[in-house]
Formats: sequence, structure tokens, C-alpha cells
Amino acid sequence: MKSRTGRFVAGLVLVGAVGGLALVIQSSTEQRSWASAEGTVQERLKSGKSVSVKVEYPLPDGTKQVATLSENGPARNPGDRVTVRYDLENGRVVDAALADNDQAHWVAGGMLGVLALGAVFANLIAWTPKPRGD
Repeated sequence: MKSRTGRFVAGLVLVGAVGGLALVIQSSTEQRSWASAEGTVQERLKSGKSVSVKVEYPLPDGTKQVATLSENGPARNPGDRVTVRYDLENGRVVDAALADNDQAHWVAGGMLGVLALGAVFANLIAWTPKPRGD
């Protein structure tokens, strides 16, 4: 670990973990600033291990929007009421997510946080000076 390669890898992992953590925090903060609306689940879609829900929700201008959104929280069934967060640009929805999508951000943030702490520890080991033989 104290070799040049070990120091490079430890530094690279630290930079990647901190960058990923910053990205997750930025994405989570951005989603919290989006407008929200109550919607109704139209259907539940399964594709392999991933589950999505088709949700209909109203926009501020009174029109209805239907979107297929990733389900990361509790299982939703047709007819369930959900809160949808959406980002509007020029009157069009450019991105949307279920409001309980924060769980995915917490998990990813926690994993990257642990990785960052491990990388800091690895860097401390890699960069401490070698003991001098007297």
C-alpha cells in the first residue's frame, strides 16, 4: 500500500468516493426543490428485478400528466395515492420521480460515505512516512 501504485489507487478511490457522494447529495437536493403533486397509480410494471409504476398527476395548468416512474420505496398498487415530484422547463415536465425516492439517495449516500471513510483511512496508511531504521 505504501508503494507509488498503492498511493495512486488509494487517492483515486478517495476522489471517486467523494465525487460520487457530492453527486448524490446534489441530485437529492435538486429533487427536493422540484414542484410536487398528488397522483394516482394507474398500473404496476415489473421488468426482471426492477419495478415501475405508471402514475397520473395534475400539472399547475390543470392538464394531466402520465409518467412511468421507478419504484424504490414501498410497493404501490393501482389506485394508491402517491406524491410525485417533477421539474418543469418552459411548461413541460423534463424529469419526475416519486417523492419517496429519497430512500435510494440515502442508501447510495451511506454506501459512498463508508467508501470515502475507508479511502481516507487507506490514504492515511499509504502516506504515513516509513519508519527510519536507526
